[in-house]
Amino acid sequence: MLLALLGSLAVAGPRIATPHADALLAHAGDPHVVVPAPPAGAVPPPSEPVPDMTVYAYHPYWESDPTQLHWDQLTHVAIFDVELKSDGTLANTDNWTDVAAGVVAAAHAHGVKVDLCVISFDDSVQSSVLQSASKRATAVAALKSLVDQYGADGVNVDVEAMDDSLSGDFVQFIKELHAEVGEVYIATPAVDWLGAYDYSELAANSEGLFIMGYGYYWTGGDPGPNDPLYGGGDWSTYSLEWSIEDYQSYGAPVDKIVLGLPLYGQEWPADHAVPGNATGTGWSVEMESAMAEAATVGDHYEPTTHSPYYLPSGSQVWYPDVESVRERIAFAREQGLQGVGFWAVGYEGDDPDFWPMVAEETTFAVEDTGSGNGGDNGGDSGDNAGDNGGNGGNGGDNGGGPGKARVLDGEAPGGCACAHGPDPGGSLGIPGGAYSGGALLAVGFVATRRRTRSTT
Repeated sequence: MLLALLGSLAVAGPRIATPHADALLAHAGDPHVVVPAPPAGAVPPPSEPVPDMTVYAYHPYWESDPTQLHWDQLTHVAIFDVELKSDGTLANTDNWTDVAAGVVAAAHAHGVKVDLCVISFDDSVQSSVLQSASKRATAVAALKSLVDQYGADGVNVDVEAMDDSLSGDFVQFIKELHAEVGEVYIATPAVDWLGAYDYSELAANSEGLFIMGYGYYWTGGDPGPNDPLYGGGDWSTYSLEWSIEDYQSYGAPVDKIVLGLPLYGQEWPADHAVPGNATGTGWSVEMESAMAEAATVGDHYEPTTHSPYYLPSGSQVWYPDVESVRERIAFAREQGLQGVGFWAVGYEGDDPDFWPMVAEETTFAVEDTGSGNGGDNGGDSGDNAGDNGGNGGNGGDNGGGPGKARVLDGEAPGGCACAHGPDPGGSLGIPGGAYSGGALLAVGFVATRRRTRSTT
């Protein structure tokens, strides 16, 4: 059982990435928001333009009123969470039923889809349900009932730290669920250490894979960027770029990949060397708080990983800011991904620049003239990015008009070199759940079963 291994960090090798599980543990016992359905006519109409790529946001139950999201900058919201039990029934359904009517009404008025997020972070539950046809059917029926009851759009499946022996059973569950609820998105790891997630089959039987692109450096190890855009140099080769390449190498098409980005950072008690050494276990810091402190302490930028950080007395904080998130969204567009997503909305706080930036980077402005040459899916006005949200250019089957993909001028992706990380050999950076708040999940692993590609 996964939780039975809590604190077993002495096991050699990387820690399995369970970022949403860590967040749930950190907020265990927090009250959830209750919101009524809005009265008829109370929801304002959507504005234009709308995102031309998927913008997928998780809203956890401990955050503020989910009916007050920035709807015009979103395409999907997943309400976190309802929990899968070992008999296939569901727990904590009030996290959904207490907000679903209001959220669905607000979201649908803006053309945004709403998914119920079902979680399982316990391998004994996963083994019990996924291997049983009857229990899978119970779970599917319960999820369909909750989705249909509120007129929602589908289900987000967040099963973390799954054993590789369940890979085929998980695919079968996704197939059965998709047949009943219509829309399914799946939270998947940045690095699949055990080879448990069949990217090709999961992508083929869902609307998309939400890569949890965070926790590459975890709070129980040495400090480093939560979501390095590139790797190499003094850092681990594992990065957002590496993860996208890994997914494609295992058969996930780019138009089924949603790049999940963190709206939080991590702080470690540590020296000020970069890369540095932790002197204790770290903790999470929400984006809004980190940006405010960085403005006071003085921010820095790590050029290999394209990551901001700052150095308070006795610690290091690696965090996202508006411009680093902008660059990662632009990277997703450059790669032709289906879109981007965020864990979790609310962590950005009231920053006045964040959502305007998201609008700029996820929407092609309509112009009077365009430079595109047309094509099957491209338009002469240059305002259609094509099925895959392409990079613009000269049109063609998936093109049409000037794209917005870019990286910072003069900067190249990081190369491949020896990694920096807290593993005994120093050859791997250690990823893992980041939002731990001092509560850590750990599992052992067998190195020969690790699913990685050559990084040399």
